[in-house]
Amino acid sequence: MGKTLIPSHLKTHVAFQVKESITESANNAYYVFAGKHTTYANGSIPTPQDSTQSVLYDAFNNMVFGKRISDNDVMLMIPKVEWTANTVYVPYDSNEVVLGEPFYVSVNATSQYDIFKILDAPRYTNGSYVPSLNSPSLNETSPNDTYYSTADGYVWKYMYSVTNTTWNKFATDTWMPVSSNTQVTGNAVSGAIDVIRVSYQGSNYNALYSNSFNASQIQIAGNPYLYDLQPDASSNNDFYTDSALYITSGPAAGEIKKITDYNGAYKRMTISSPFTTTPTSLTTYQITPYIEIDGDGTGAVARGLVNTASSNSIYKVEVIGRGGGYSYATINVRANTGGVSSNGAVIQAMLPPRGGHGSNTYVELGSTALGIGITFSNTESGTIPTTNDFRTIGVLKDPLFANVQLSLNASSVSGVFTIGANLVQANTFATGVIESYIGATLQLTNVAGQFLSGKTVYVAGPVSNVATANVLSYKINNVAKDFTTFDQRYRYVVDYIAGTFIADEAIYQNNIVLANGVYHSNDSTFWTLTDVKGVINADEQCIGVSSGASVNVTGRVVPDLVKYSGDVVYLENFDPVSRSNTQSEQIKIVLKF
Repeated sequence: MGKTLIPSHLKTHVAFQVKESITESANNAYYVFAGKHTTYANGSIPTPQDSTQSVLYDAFNNMVFGKRISDNDVMLMIPKVEWTANTVYVPYDSNEVVLGEPFYVSVNATSQYDIFKILDAPRYTNGSYVPSLNSPSLNETSPNDTYYSTADGYVWKYMYSVTNTTWNKFATDTWMPVSSNTQVTGNAVSGAIDVIRVSYQGSNYNALYSNSFNASQIQIAGNPYLYDLQPDASSNNDFYTDSALYITSGPAAGEIKKITDYNGAYKRMTISSPFTTTPTSLTTYQITPYIEIDGDGTGAVARGLVNTASSNSIYKVEVIGRGGGYSYATINVRANTGGVSSNGAVIQAMLPPRGGHGSNTYVELGSTALGIGITFSNTESGTIPTTNDFRTIGVLKDPLFANVQLSLNASSVSGVFTIGANLVQANTFATGVIESYIGATLQLTNVAGQFLSGKTVYVAGPVSNVATANVLSYKINNVAKDFTTFDQRYRYVVDYIAGTFIADEAIYQNNIVLANGVYHSNDSTFWTLTDVKGVINADEQCIGVSSGASVNVTGRVVPDLVKYSGDVVYLENFDPVSRSNTQSEQIKIVLKF
């Protein structure tokens, strides 16, 4: 069998697709649900099992309530890395796998969190990276900068920021949200070479010189290619040939030229092309190794910086022009060693991700997870219970609502609505199956999506009587609520006979084993159960196994969702969380792909 690879960017794509399925107009419906109000079988938190029994049946039987995930409740996530002093961070490397390494950091900037990517870092002589001592700061750079360096030698690229509110909603102990900055994205250059990394410093790069021009040394005989150095420069012919002449200050500052010839007798050099700005006597310069970049892009130019205290070794490459369009680049060092044998430095260009650094934060930082941040806000306007507790949360995709009533504008009705026909609402893409049509009210089951007031509904498919109408209002289980929450308990109207039920105890009806459930709670309206098996009939007693309490059922309301509809795509077990009508629970879920 061959060896395979699934690149991380495919996992990023999958995470994006799930996010878009929540946020796009013709979207799927995802809900975070809470369940399992009874104790675990052996008292310890079990690991959810990827089995039909666990994912389909148990999850639904134990389900209590849920809340729909909105556009603002999802963000892509990356592993959490917080900048900490004296920590070694591994810079981005186009030749090696760095995902999973700390090649980016988050910085708490009081009102927000700023995220920086590490492009380069200094090394010890043994090749290992030096710890970071200085935190990167957005006050020292901007989204328009290609990169910047801190005093410790680390090279940083600002990527994006998130507000404290967003951070607190999504960040966990091990994950943090990822976003993008339009300025950073807009300034990215495809194939630009921002970093040329020295992995071995070499030695004896001796063709070094720095000084300033005087009036007689500038453009000899008016020739923009000829310049003289000061008298203390080398007398050896070609000593500086192929080296870099870099203007450090004054007119022409920042320009770099390759020295193509050097006459030691006259201390005269020939440069590769004229300066854009003519140097003057105020111009200072340095001669250092020239870094030759051969590849399929254009415009990249660099020079080597030499450590004279360490055998004239190249400790860093300074990129003067990053160019663009490179998909490969070979690096050669051009410098005279003065006849001394040289240990050649090993230097590599770090090619950027597709589009350049900052062009796609999600792919570059290896976002392979989707974060969900949602809050169960008290009673959610009276639509979810605040009694008892829960031990499980999960994510449910595309469940069907069981009992939906649409009130129609009678004057807008055209045609006859047929029982069993499929009903569709224009614009919302909501669908349902007609159970009855009485007066101007449609009773629906198997409802997918979200019906809205003021929109037209119509019968879809090959039916004998095509009908349309405008929706005035809607209810779920005859309660004026929308599709953002559901209550999955079995709710009964009862007459109390004797005793007090104990939370989480098993109940049965008239000793009929197949008609049983688990007592959840009761309020002024309903007596509620979960995990009901069989049918709890009206006008029959229900008895608590532990308490012996009993009630007589006089009516019932089915759960909001069609049982076992939709797909459970996430399950998590934990210690019990008790609910109350003055308490909200912040839920954070990370779906890793």
